[in-house]
Amino acid sequence: MLTGILTQPQIDVVAVEQGIDSRDGLFLQIAELAANADLVITTGGISVGEEDHIKPALSALGGDIQFSGVAIKPGKPVSFGRIRSAWWLGLPGNPLSAFVTWQLFGTAIVARLTGETERVTRRHVVTGAAISRKPGRCELRPARCVGFDGQGREVVIFDAETHSGHVRGLPEADGLIFLPADCDFLPEGALVEFQPFCPN
Repeated sequence: MLTGILTQPQIDVVAVEQGIDSRDGLFLQIAELAANADLVITTGGISVGEEDHIKPALSALGGDIQFSGVAIKPGKPVSFGRIRSAWWLGLPGNPLSAFVTWQLFGTAIVARLTGETERVTRRHVVTGAAISRKPGRCELRPARCVGFDGQGREVVIFDAETHSGHVRGLPEADGLIFLPADCDFLPEGALVEFQPFCPN
């Protein structure tokens, strides 16, 4: 999925590799990638389990982890930093989490590195159905634009619930809606932020 997203004229993908499942092997692998790329992207291995070797490998390389963990759902473990002369973006391993965090952080990083001037901008839309959810983190859901209501406001629809490993709704989605962290219910017609996948 990520390789397809990165197939763009302004991006030169220098390597796509399966991570070596040992701390020492991963150290050497990341060191080589960082020496040959402006941006190293990893998926998975950034939590705090015994088999999550990415961050220890970065530390051993003298890497600077600038942030690790963001209060969003899905995608909380997302991390960002520097490995010598290269930037590093650590995406979560679950498919939807990886996709969402790429849209939020990866696209902005690539735009900065490539000097893109055409940027995706968020806009306000209204929900096509009511939403009940557990508050605590800002939640992002794939959503599809379906037209306008009687007041001329753009309407989006979305799955009633999401799971970080499920991507079935992505092919039909036009972007992501942002559900506020402190909100447990939004009625139909509620105003929310929407970030399209493509520039406006």
